[in-house]
Amino acid sequence: MIFERPPWHPGKNLAGTELEWLPTDTKENFDKLMQDSKHRQYFHDKGWDQPGAITYRFNTQGFRSEEFVPGDWILAMGCSYTMGIGLPIQDLWPTLVGQALGLKVANIAWPGSSADTCFRLAEYWIKRLKPKAVCMLVPPWHRIELLMDPAASIPAEVFIPHSLSKYYKDTDVFLTNWFMNEENQRLQAKRNRLAITQLAQEHNVWCCIVDSNDYMTQSREEIEYARDYMHGGPQAHKIIAEKILNDWHERHT
Repeated sequence: MIFERPPWHPGKNLAGTELEWLPTDTKENFDKLMQDSKHRQYFHDKGWDQPGAITYRFNTQGFRSEEFVPGDWILAMGCSYTMGIGLPIQDLWPTLVGQALGLKVANIAWPGSSADTCFRLAEYWIKRLKPKAVCMLVPPWHRIELLMDPAASIPAEVFIPHSLSKYYKDTDVFLTNWFMNEENQRLQAKRNRLAITQLAQEHNVWCCIVDSNDYMTQSREEIEYARDYMHGGPQAHKIIAEKILNDWHERHT
């Protein structure tokens, strides 16, 4: 299936490739963690201490996903949590939900993305894939995406508050006054959630949006952890998948 001018995202540079490591899941960090007996045992129990246990394979659109061919799809959106940094693809909530519902999984999440990014990609891919379900694990609400010059090497960039000094310091009125106001950040995140819900309704697609903050604050014992020790582990993804599947069954029974 070929589409005209799909929207840019950072993964386009990795289209058709397979990697063993991807920031923040690096070989250096893994080797460091393996020096601790607790992490070493945990990785061994998960099978992640074996070569090739976790890989990042990108389809021709640059997503860690199946190829986008005709079929019945679930469209999954989010950031690094949903894309699955530090985890095998079979442990991710989109995979678990897709398997339970008998749907192919179109995972268009990317690390560092914002809810702005999710909407921008959803506007294109919902129309093309015609999924049976649209699900989003909301990225942290303090992120905002700015579209740049289309001819630039990075035509869209996501900003978070602590990055402002690096890029604009005190020269950009919008970023330093609008974005640094937390109420603006909250409203922007809510607008994107409502917009994605409406977009799905316009295409008669079931939609479920889950707040990542509900799970990122839980203890590591409750949600385990990924190989990078920064993201939630397999148990977190099981919890999220269960929430989505419960909502699905409530809607369809």
